[in-house]
Amino acid sequence: MKRIVIVGGVAAGMKAAATAKRRSPELDVVVLQDEAEASYSACGMPFSLGDPDTIPHASLVVRGVERFRADGIDLRVRHRVEEVDVRAGRARVRSLETGAATVEPFDGVLFATGARPIVPDIVTEPGAPPIQPLRSLADAEALNGRLRPGGRVAIIGGGYIGLEMAEALRRRGQSVTLIEAAASLLPSFRPDAGAAVGEALARHGVSVVVGASAIGASRGGLTLSDGRFVQADFALAAIGVRPRIELAAAAGIAIGETGAIAVDAAMRTNRDGAFAAGDCAEARHAVSGKPVWLPLGDVANRQGRVAGANLAGGDDRFPGVLGTAIFKVFDLAVARTGLGPEDARRAGFDPVVVAAAARGRARYMPGSGDVHAMLVVDRTTGRVLGAEAHGPDTVDKYVDVVATAVWAGLSADDLAELDLAYAPPFSPVFAPAQVVGELARKRVSRRPSATL
Repeated sequence: MKRIVIVGGVAAGMKAAATAKRRSPELDVVVLQDEAEASYSACGMPFSLGDPDTIPHASLVVRGVERFRADGIDLRVRHRVEEVDVRAGRARVRSLETGAATVEPFDGVLFATGARPIVPDIVTEPGAPPIQPLRSLADAEALNGRLRPGGRVAIIGGGYIGLEMAEALRRRGQSVTLIEAAASLLPSFRPDAGAAVGEALARHGVSVVVGASAIGASRGGLTLSDGRFVQADFALAAIGVRPRIELAAAAGIAIGETGAIAVDAAMRTNRDGAFAAGDCAEARHAVSGKPVWLPLGDVANRQGRVAGANLAGGDDRFPGVLGTAIFKVFDLAVARTGLGPEDARRAGFDPVVVAAAARGRARYMPGSGDVHAMLVVDRTTGRVLGAEAHGPDTVDKYVDVVATAVWAGLSADDLAELDLAYAPPFSPVFAPAQVVGELARKRVSRRPSATL
């Protein structure tokens, strides 16, 4: 019987295990996971923390340990893989409960080791507020236990998690200060998106500090690089994550230019019989063709499915990513897909950028609001390359329509002429995607000398 070992669970690892067992029921599938829960929605943790009565932590668990075992998967939680010898086909494992070490043989191995939070480099004095990340259910439970009525929280980092947690903590009655080292919020987006996020935070009582970083922690709060002191009972570290590649690198697995594990479209590494998927692995951008690292839950699940199929003897391929992403801050949604203008230039395109504020529904319908939509197309061919949007209404619809257009290789002409659903409660006569598509095809046909 062929035996595969999967190092890591959660999204990629458990999806791979389930897929492999379904494709080839006779497989001996072993999953080794150092956390207590192996399959849960990490993306749901900010929302659970913001409203634990409606979204309890237990509801984030997708499938329990016993359910996987009942399906024939040898899932071992609280087990850490300390070494993988790909050539010899064995892994050294230690139980975190008993300390006992075992050696697990395998015919194929999947590295699904995920990513770890970046720990800020802060000088900490005795009595300083604790600083913790939010990466696992255990982190969420620990953070939940720190919340007290009228508490003060500093969030270090203004990325997706930091912004979502600002809302969650305000909903829990906390005084929140968000600290972003860049000169503005969302520096990788257009300036108007960062400004809109800042306005949303201010409306809901979140204090924002930009252009400074936390450098010290002492009794009562954090010292910033510009000399200011932020009062806090504890701090949330939300400055990003790095791929966990140490185990793979020690096993001779090649690391790609992004710093994550290099894989081909089949999720194979440079070593025979070794695969990688999820937040520890690279992906190929479907437009630029270049390797990218996108630690997102949907990408991890899709990669895990491909890796699991191929570990079971299949020949599946992962078609790539567009970097489609969305998050919300109170009543504001922000999203993107595909290439921004600078990425498009680096990929060899001549980008044209258009932008418009278009209603997400008929203007007279209750709740109708503007979608501030940006579109990037190639000047020569009119091909749709990417988009950004922010606003209170139907931002997800706009970005998903454009993502489909980018994936299919459609042009600005195609986007302008799409036959989309219209009724006043759902859309205006011309949806935001059609509005910017029309603007873009005019710009392309006129062949201007410069982009907006």
